[in-house]
Amino acid sequence: MSAFQIVRLKRGKGQYEVMVKPGTVMQYRKGELGFDNVVVLEEIFKNQTKAEKASASDLVAGFETDNLRQCIEIVLQKGDVQLTAAERKAKVDNKRRKIVHYIHKYYVNPQSKLPHPVARIENALEEMRYRVDGDTPTERQIQDVLKRLPEFIPITKMEIIGRLSVPHKHMGQVPSVLRKYNINASSERWGDEGCVMEISLVPGDYDAFLGDMNTTFAGEYQFEVEGGAGTSLSSSSSSSSEGGKGGKRGGRGGKRK
Repeated sequence: MSAFQIVRLKRGKGQYEVMVKPGTVMQYRKGELGFDNVVVLEEIFKNQTKAEKASASDLVAGFETDNLRQCIEIVLQKGDVQLTAAERKAKVDNKRRKIVHYIHKYYVNPQSKLPHPVARIENALEEMRYRVDGDTPTERQIQDVLKRLPEFIPITKMEIIGRLSVPHKHMGQVPSVLRKYNINASSERWGDEGCVMEISLVPGDYDAFLGDMNTTFAGEYQFEVEGGAGTSLSSSSSSSSEGGKGGKRGGRGGKRK
């Protein structure tokens, strides 16, 4: 690990650099570390690499004061931290995960109507040699990837539409499960056995949603996907024959957006 990092601030025509201990600036800004635990050298440089120090007149030009400590504090609070190699890699890796997660959650393979596995999306990024930039907004990079991704794997944006049937005894728990996945029922039909709701969800939430339904209701529900098969509604006999694991998952359908 490098012995120090540079915090750089541009003010007017001047550039001001301060040497700090790696990984301490964010803690300083949160009030978790004091000045003396952050600054390596109580000095401001115009160019630290060339050892060019800022003069008193340089400080006045940029900060309207030549009080060195006050100027350093401004640089620490407002300057850009030059990341270490490890920090840059972690930042890039985090953005790559966000890009992959977005595609997995909102896009499917139009042939199977299923989300592509995360590993397949990651491999596609490797094949297309897409270089994730730690400083470019994630949303912009997602759009860049989506323009080229169909050359490597088929994708289409979809939502899964289906009918969720739940017995009366479980209806009190349904709202909390739906809220977790930001699902709103477009219609409800109440009958002698329970309620049938029309719902839609994004493809990437499908497996987790069914998992929560099985856990919460012990498999006593049914979700019929528009254009596909559905989960089985468990009964006391089917629950015992399947060891209490609930219904069996069926196929998927979806509606293109």
